[in-house]
Amino acid sequence: MMATILTLMITAMIFQGVMAVIDSVLDMVGVNAIVKGIPVIGGHMQLIWAYLFVMISDGAIHVGYGANMEVLGMGDFGVDIAVAISMLAFISVKDAAVKALGQGFAR
Repeated sequence: MMATILTLMITAMIFQGVMAVIDSVLDMVGVNAIVKGIPVIGGHMQLIWAYLFVMISDGAIHVGYGANMEVLGMGDFGVDIAVAISMLAFISVKDAAVKALGQGFAR
């Protein structure tokens, strides 16, 4: 269980770094504002990028340990979406853990 949590936290860290670079490049080109302005896609761009990140990693992100990560019986696509959603959810968990560690070391 702890290995799953740590894997998701590290993956969230890597994803945030990748997203910083992608956002920077898209801002430099001037496309970021246009893409985020699309009604349906713009609000969910982070999930789309997370899904592409998981898909490109091609199974390198192993999450589960006895839990079924498949969403709605959609096979590999459902597993990739579930891992992407979990990765995005763990960004806030990672932030809270880093903050707690920082406060613990400050004492």
